[in-house]
Amino acid sequence: MAQSDTNRDFHLDKEYTIGSQGTLTLKCSDAKVTINGTARNTARVKIDREVETKGIVFGGHDEFNVEVEEQNGNLKVYENKSYSASGIVGYYREKYSININLPEGTSLVIKGDDGDYRIDNVNGSISVDLDDADVELTACSGSDFKFAIDDGDIVMDQGKGRLDIDADDADVRISNGAFTFIQADIDDGDLVIETSLVDTGSYYINAQDGLIALTVTNGGGKFDIRHDDARIITEGKFQTIEESENRTRLTLPLGSAKVDIRADDARVRLVGR
Repeated sequence: MAQSDTNRDFHLDKEYTIGSQGTLTLKCSDAKVTINGTARNTARVKIDREVETKGIVFGGHDEFNVEVEEQNGNLKVYENKSYSASGIVGYYREKYSININLPEGTSLVIKGDDGDYRIDNVNGSISVDLDDADVELTACSGSDFKFAIDDGDIVMDQGKGRLDIDADDADVRISNGAFTFIQADIDDGDLVIETSLVDTGSYYINAQDGLIALTVTNGGGKFDIRHDDARIITEGKFQTIEESENRTRLTLPLGSAKVDIRADDARVRLVGR
């Protein structure tokens, strides 16, 4: 048994080498993460973690370290954290932030558990694999986005190229899109996407419950919706080709893109502008 009234801190603020189109791989958990792309040729990594416990702690341990590795124009930032306590009378509080500034052309590979992630002006490919977390992307003009998330929110103010989403209880909201490929699988949650369609594109959306809201800002095509108890609402120049208990087929003029939607109990709202 030990009595604790201490702060165990970790602080890092250092410049690292990374290529102008290199990849940052970040592995962390329970952090507030901010990543900014700027007109620079190095990476600045700033990590601050402050842990405070007050009261009586019975056994356990708290180990924390961060490994940073420069590798062939890429950068890897790995958190090593282990905490356990067999008992505590009092409280345990952790304040943990990661701030990284990178060249604008950098790509990202992020793996983690909980936390909040804000990514601004990063123009390479972005891959995010998280548990319970919120992710917000602003002014990221790359062409390859991949998200795997259980609970949380994904917000993007623009996007183009390829979009791949695998989510459980998550709400996804994407505006100003110009995607040529969409693969989205969501269990419970709302999927709200605004995008143009291209004739050679491929678009597939699968949802169980919640809302599928797709706004087509340019282009058109054929929409094949298979559903159980879904409610389908359209706005714009959609034309119904087939309508039955389990299937609805529509067309939208000015394009020949193929859009497949699978909806179980989800609501479907299509808007053509």
